[in-house]
Amino acid sequence: MATAAFRPEPARPLFRTPEPAIATQPLGQSHFRLMVVMLLFMLVTLAIALRLVQLCLFSGYGAHGPVVALERRGDIVDRNGLPLATTVTSWAIAVNPQNILGDKNAIAARLAQLIPTKTEAQYRAILFSKRKKFVWLAERAQPELVQAVHAIGDPGIMEMRQTQRLYPQANLAGHVLGYAQEVDDPKTHKDTMTGIGVERYFNDDLKAGKSIKLTIDGRVQAAVEGELARRMAETQAVGAAGIVMDANSGEVVALASLPTINPNTPLKGAADANNHDMINKVTMATYELGSTFKMITFANAIESGTITNWNRMIDVSHPITVGGHQIHDDEPKHRSLSIPEIMTFSSNIGTSQIAVELGQDRIKSMFHKLHFYERSSIELRERGMPQVPAYWAQSTVMTTAFGHGIAVTPLHLAEAFAALANGGVWHPATLVPRDPNKPVPSERVISEATSAKVRQLMRLVVLQGTGTNANAPGLRMGGKTGTAEKIVGGHYSKGANITVFAGAFPMDHPRYVIVTVLDDAKGSKATAGFKTAGWMTAPLAKRIAARIAPLLGVMPTMDPAMDVDESDLMPLILEKKVPGKNELN
Repeated sequence: MATAAFRPEPARPLFRTPEPAIATQPLGQSHFRLMVVMLLFMLVTLAIALRLVQLCLFSGYGAHGPVVALERRGDIVDRNGLPLATTVTSWAIAVNPQNILGDKNAIAARLAQLIPTKTEAQYRAILFSKRKKFVWLAERAQPELVQAVHAIGDPGIMEMRQTQRLYPQANLAGHVLGYAQEVDDPKTHKDTMTGIGVERYFNDDLKAGKSIKLTIDGRVQAAVEGELARRMAETQAVGAAGIVMDANSGEVVALASLPTINPNTPLKGAADANNHDMINKVTMATYELGSTFKMITFANAIESGTITNWNRMIDVSHPITVGGHQIHDDEPKHRSLSIPEIMTFSSNIGTSQIAVELGQDRIKSMFHKLHFYERSSIELRERGMPQVPAYWAQSTVMTTAFGHGIAVTPLHLAEAFAALANGGVWHPATLVPRDPNKPVPSERVISEATSAKVRQLMRLVVLQGTGTNANAPGLRMGGKTGTAEKIVGGHYSKGANITVFAGAFPMDHPRYVIVTVLDDAKGSKATAGFKTAGWMTAPLAKRIAARIAPLLGVMPTMDPAMDVDESDLMPLILEKKVPGKNELN
């Protein structure tokens, strides 16, 4: 049997020689480089994403191009929520000539076809400009136009979204609202310009997006503006003003100045901004408001005890000469008049004599109480400063008593008549609703007893005096007419008048004050040829009251028990009203 040979295992070395590495170093470098490239790619992608976010959120770029990043102004609404001013978004088209890549001649030809406001030559001049970097081509553009311009496909043409201020009610309350108009700015390309009205007064709040609710009632405002325009047309007046105010709170329900303005119509320059029609004739313009001041004089005389005996007769048969001027009555009676007759027939001679008894100090004190020495505090920048005499002679005392030699705004007169009628309390006019949790700002001017007597006189004027054409059936209107020569070039004009009616209704419990003013109205068939307030503004106030009373919850009633009882004064009127005759001022 064969025996297998023994083969010993070969000796193992103490140290094994390592196998050679196969390209280990070059593979690591590849991984490193790949990671660097991926990191750079991620950083670039992140940077692009951040830039896109920045452009979309902050630089004004949207899906169809750059967007003008203007604030959305807050809305302005009337007391019932009717929108008077709001902000909408519209399209606009602009171009950066430096970024145009296409054929500029072809683009100019196409733009002239799509936007024919400029010629092809003008567009070429814009596109070939070496300095211009931004030019508006079309604002408030229709979407169809934007789409057509976008189809040109050149990066230098920008379709932009921009905000636009819109006044849905057109020229309704134009002077109250004012305007907020976008204008070109060299840096931002757009900015907001405000000029007058609530838009200017509340600009900071509106820019912050806060909405403003006004005391204005759009329905009443429309009625007042409509009647003023109608009367202007009938009398060829050059201007008109009207205000309806809550007699017990000072809240202004309507405030109209004609010719009106349309805030939607952009102003084109300083000439437009300084146009005379831009003046708010209720709050800014001052007028000598004539015999309406007689009611203030009588209230002062009653309160001070100057008038106590209503049977007293005052001789008005002859004019009074004072300071080189003559005080006369437009319809002289050539006899003595009782105290009620002086008011009813609007006697300048009689009122001036009562003023002399009152004295300068009492008259000035009453004017101070009625805030005739300061601007109104209404929420508008357009507030005129009354023109009160600096020097008081005897003639000043006498003439200011019947509204000559002193000029105030119609708003001042409305505040005064509210105080005379509402129980003797003066309230500042406001365009912002009163806080029901806070007391209404008030200052007592006369006593309740004096106010009650003044209400009798106001009603008597409308029943038997110069204001009979203001007697709206069932509304128990009371008030006073006023006619004054218009001041033209610093001098009184014999051929032009300012005619006024100031009153309140219903006179038994006054709720609303009405003041109407016509500037240089001419006698016509509608006024029976007369030019005085009894024929001009008294009928205007009647029309307004008849239209707005139902809107304000004042329902007419013919119940005599609801009327003011002026029976104790009526017997003292020796000469009753004759239609067409006693139309004084």
